[in-house]
Amino acid sequence: MKTNSDSSPENRKYRILHLRKEFERNLPIFINVVRGVDNARFSHVICYLGEHHGSQNIIADLGYEVLHLGFRKKQLDFFNPGVVLQLAEILREKHIDVLHCHKHKPTIYGTLASIIAGRIPVISHVHGLSRTRSLTRRAANWAILKSVHRIIAVSESVRMDVIQTNWQIDPSKVVTVRNCIDLQMIDTIKVSKKEARLRLGLSEDEIVFGTVGRLALTKGQSYLIKAFAQVRNHLKSARLVIMGQGPLLEELEKTARDLGVLPWILFTGYRNDVFELLKGFDIFVLPSLAEGLSIALLEAMAMRLPVIASRVGGIPEVFGDCKCGRLVQPKDAPALAAAMLEIGSADRDVKKQLGEQGRQRVEEEFTTDIMIRQLTEIYESVLTKTVS
Repeated sequence: MKTNSDSSPENRKYRILHLRKEFERNLPIFINVVRGVDNARFSHVICYLGEHHGSQNIIADLGYEVLHLGFRKKQLDFFNPGVVLQLAEILREKHIDVLHCHKHKPTIYGTLASIIAGRIPVISHVHGLSRTRSLTRRAANWAILKSVHRIIAVSESVRMDVIQTNWQIDPSKVVTVRNCIDLQMIDTIKVSKKEARLRLGLSEDEIVFGTVGRLALTKGQSYLIKAFAQVRNHLKSARLVIMGQGPLLEELEKTARDLGVLPWILFTGYRNDVFELLKGFDIFVLPSLAEGLSIALLEAMAMRLPVIASRVGGIPEVFGDCKCGRLVQPKDAPALAAAMLEIGSADRDVKKQLGEQGRQRVEEEFTTDIMIRQLTEIYESVLTKTVS
């Protein structure tokens, strides 16, 4: 393995390259991990396979080296040997010690590049369920994952999904590092509930249900709208806020219109003040059909909101034994409506208690410090085995 120093392993500052497909948005969890693991032992380079579109990247503003290979989306849709060769050259030039690949395509390109560059240790980070969902991916995983040193799953359900759909993998290589959030950052938000509702155009006496996520089938917002229509029949003060953008906006608006509840649903589109607006919610609802481990759910719990969510993927792991809300079966609008009515009709003290339980759960199991410690241990384990 190539290293960036001739000093002893105990004193060496190892270089980690994080490989991502493209820069889409600033991800607080990624930024916090990079900053948290940046110490006397490790430094970081961030590399995107795609083009640089000029968007502000906070991690670059913080002084980290950020590279863009510059490949267009069409050039990445099918296997491109040029990506492998260019990436291998970067691994050599930058004296990278560990290659941390986020999601499937970077893992394929990164693993092949690491072999060419001298078998640099590779970590593959799996962020969701059903990632081995096609014969093509099964074949690619069969060929590639045997050369990966560690596979990180964001929840135990994702870990089991990886193992069960990739029989050739040594299960001991697949480890769980749950998604976590920065509580200190959340606690700096001082916007009041009244101010948040003013921004949303909502009154103080309304009972506000809300959700955050991309408007896509897997997020299940259509079931939430159907459930809300039932809630409105019994709870006339109910309002629904759906934050996010995506391809299903028109279809979701049509569903709301057909059910006669569009006037009481606010589609905010993309917002850069999501945390502040969450302060205006009474209850957070996550109707997903599949989830690795939802950051939005953790953030809502950290902000002391009662939560209602689908019993899928890593969501039950977030709840644990915590009495912070309700779990319902996915695609079950009546069950979702019943849970919304139950918590929506509860008195203030009950809602407060549910919110406090959720906050305590996050403090105990889902803080950034926990994730940083676990990732640091994985980096050190991979390097120790490689050096030895």
